[in-house]
Amino acid sequence: MLNEFKKINSLKWLPFIGNNYLNTPNENKMLVVGESHYHDNSTESILKHDNENYTRIVIQELAIERQYWGTKIFGNLHKTLLKNDEFSTSNFWNLVCYYNFIQRPMVTNKSRPKLNDFIEGWETFFKIIEIIKPKVCLFIGTSSANSLKNSIQDTNFKIKSLKWEDKLNGAYAKSAIITDIDNNEIKLIFIKHTSQMYSWEKWNKYLEKNIDYQLNWLNEKVKS
Repeated sequence: MLNEFKKINSLKWLPFIGNNYLNTPNENKMLVVGESHYHDNSTESILKHDNENYTRIVIQELAIERQYWGTKIFGNLHKTLLKNDEFSTSNFWNLVCYYNFIQRPMVTNKSRPKLNDFIEGWETFFKIIEIIKPKVCLFIGTSSANSLKNSIQDTNFKIKSLKWEDKLNGAYAKSAIITDIDNNEIKLIFIKHTSQMYSWEKWNKYLEKNIDYQLNWLNEKVKS
């Protein structure tokens, strides 16, 4: 799998792959898609972001070890999926995959990706899911959904459905079902970014309506 990732020229940071992900039943395989990495324009920070394993380091330190570095992203994500942040993070993250959609670092935490970043992001995304074959892709942030329809053209995937749903907690929930070359369905769920002004209770209820099977399975596995 590592060699396959390294063939993706647009992939700057290797995805995090949970130790038990490949043994997970196909219907439960989940890819969590973050949005961006941010550096502070210092030499030390730039060097950290030049490491192809940077995303994996972030998941180990922020998500698994809960060194949250002043950000609420992963604490809120944990609560959104499992209704609390007191479970074994190792058990959870060993079951899923994670990578960031935008594959260049933002210069500050106030910087925003440009349209071309999202278009290139989709090109990378389709190559990644051909390798790891998730059933559900949970996007932290809704902006990337805006360019899905145009970006999926000339790929091995097709859109079966694409929905802009009711406004929830200040953002419109979005979802899609795409199919691969073998007509396997993959569900894409776009939730509000979990960093600020975020209600995990509301988004948990939304996910319970859309991916209840996967959430129930994750809850059982994390408890065991």
